[in-house]
Amino acid sequence: MARNYKIFLVDDDIKTLIMLKTHLEKRIGHDITVNVFAYGENCLDRLNEEPDIIVLDYYLNAIKEDAMSGTDVLKGIVAARPQARVVMMSGQDDMETAIETLRNGAYDYIIKNEKSMQRLEFLVNKIILELEKEEHGV
Repeated sequence: MARNYKIFLVDDDIKTLIMLKTHLEKRIGHDITVNVFAYGENCLDRLNEEPDIIVLDYYLNAIKEDAMSGTDVLKGIVAARPQARVVMMSGQDDMETAIETLRNGAYDYIIKNEKSMQRLEFLVNKIILELEKEEHGV
């Protein structure tokens, strides 16, 4: 029996959260549960739910100026749940930012643009296939 994969989406833009959640629920050919968070702190508080994939926005302070940065949240995730695959998303088309997030433990980095939805869909499917292989010892 196929298992349910837990995906956390973290972005301070509610429209982006709804768009990503809807897209993934329609397009991922696996059993998934998608939870959304407007603050990184809320995501960290719920890591005990053992998400498999976390899609994390790089900038998280549009609503609350003193909100944790995406990098700080990433470090918290890696410390508490290192097996989770974190995909960082950002409007920053900047190699330094991408390298920094990968060095801090992100699985991949997606630049927010017209192709980001397809790229995220591809990555989520790829990660689920990797997780299935790991679980079956392949």
